[in-house]
Amino acid sequence: MPTVPELAEWLKEKRGEEADLVTYRLEQSLDAQEGVAIPAAGGVFYGERWREAFLGMADGVLVDEPGIEPAAVAADARRVRARHKEAWFSLPAPHLLGFRDAYIDDEEGFSETIATAYARLAREMRDAGVPGHVLVAEEADAIELEVLAGRKILFFPRNPETFDLELLLEYQSDLVLPARDLNRAPDLMEQFRVRKLVLLDPEKEDLAATAELIDPDMLEVGGYCEDGCPDYWKHLVDRAFIAR
Repeated sequence: MPTVPELAEWLKEKRGEEADLVTYRLEQSLDAQEGVAIPAAGGVFYGERWREAFLGMADGVLVDEPGIEPAAVAADARRVRARHKEAWFSLPAPHLLGFRDAYIDDEEGFSETIATAYARLAREMRDAGVPGHVLVAEEADAIELEVLAGRKILFFPRNPETFDLELLLEYQSDLVLPARDLNRAPDLMEQFRVRKLVLLDPEKEDLAATAELIDPDMLEVGGYCEDGCPDYWKHLVDRAFIAR
């Protein structure tokens, strides 16, 4: 979160534009990932903007006909694309928004309604030029995965140790694993058709070991940083290669 002087200085550059604290944090998240080939602007905090795009809600409770108002998220999409045309967006998966139902009166129907609205909002942002979305998830929800998982929406297990990766891989062909859990990869890749392995926070020796297991073209380096890590992405980029 910015200090008042930092925010005041930033606002000077935004004269004539519509901007708020979410805008600031979006730009900061993107700037921090300098050098990353495919950055993801946003994070869990971006759920604040996403919540505001849902119609029929009152304090997070669905009380009327559901719908979406995509203008603000589409504007964010255009702003981020202007800064980095390859940037994806990161935000919380539907179950992390904490929405509740007082209208549909059917748990599965409500979950599907929220997931479908997510898909519509994601499409609006892609129409504005965003290549894809990363959904940070605490749990594997079959309805969310069925409606949303695909090449342009990637579910990111926040805690892979407790996440049902088997269920996730029934719907998603990208496996996201911390480098420390690399020993889980062979079994999972034998059970499921994995298109890409995204290894989180690897050291160079981890990448070399992984390249012995799979085709290097299937391997990507990924990262996840919440707060207080100004040099995190720089150090990740510096070691994200395999020496030949």
